[in-house]
Amino acid sequence: MFVVGDVHGHRDVLVELLCGEGLVDGSGRWTGRDARVWLVGDLVDRGPDGIGAIGFVRGLEDESGGAARCLLGNHEALLVAVHRFSADETTVPGLTFHDLWKLNGGVDRDLRELTDEDVAWLARRPPLARDGDWLILHADTPAYLELGGTVDRVADATGAALTHGSADDVDRLLEIVSDRMRLDDPAAVDALLGAYGGSRIVHGHTPIAAVRGVEPRVVTGPLVYAGGRVTNVDHCLFAGGPGFVTRLGNGSPPEA
Repeated sequence: MFVVGDVHGHRDVLVELLCGEGLVDGSGRWTGRDARVWLVGDLVDRGPDGIGAIGFVRGLEDESGGAARCLLGNHEALLVAVHRFSADETTVPGLTFHDLWKLNGGVDRDLRELTDEDVAWLARRPPLARDGDWLILHADTPAYLELGGTVDRVADATGAALTHGSADDVDRLLEIVSDRMRLDDPAAVDALLGAYGGSRIVHGHTPIAAVRGVEPRVVTGPLVYAGGRVTNVDHCLFAGGPGFVTRLGNGSPPEA
C-alpha cells in the first residue's frame, strides 16, 4: 500500500511521484495493477492547478477500479464551503467563508473552474479510512470522533454537512477537519484506534518541515513518531518540498 501527502495544486509533481513508483505511466495512466494508493487530501489551494489535481485523481480512481482513493482534506471542505456559502460569516470574527479561504491559500482559478461534478465528488470523500492495520487520516487529530464512532458514520456525517448542511454545519465541520498536532498524546491515538480500528495511524495536514523546524526542501521521507504508532506524510509541496511517496507494510516501517 502506498500513501501520498498533501498535493496543494501540484498536479504535475503528483504524476511524477506516482510514475517514479510505477503506479502510473508518463502520461498519468494507471499502471499500478494490484497496488493500493491513498491520497490523504488537500489536492487544492496554494498551488498552480488544484482543479487539474482533482481531475487527475478522479480519473485515476476510475482507471484503477478504486485501487487509488483520496480522502477529504480541510482545503477541499473549505473550497466546497466557499462554493456554497461564500459571503456567509464564519465563527472567526469578521471573516466570511471567502475571506477564510483566501487567508488559507485559496486560488481564484480553483473556485472559478470548480464544477458541480467536482463538488459532488469531493462531498463523497471520507476524511478517514481503514486499510488493514492502518488508520488513514487527513488531519492529525482525534476531533473526528465528534463526527461518529465508526469510519462509515464519519463519512456519512461529513457528506451530509457538505451536501445539504447549513453554513453553521459546514463551519463546525471545518473546525474539526482543520484541527492538528494532537497525536503526540497516547490517549488520543488510543481513542482513534479503539474507535476506528487498526494498530497504526498515517496522516498528512501538518507539514513535516514545520514539525522538525527545517526547510521543506530537505524533507524526503515520512516522520514516524508517537512510539512508532503514527506516521506523518505531509511533504510540504506548496513550500518547495521535493515530495515523496510512502510505502506502508503490515509489520514493517514506512519506506519513502
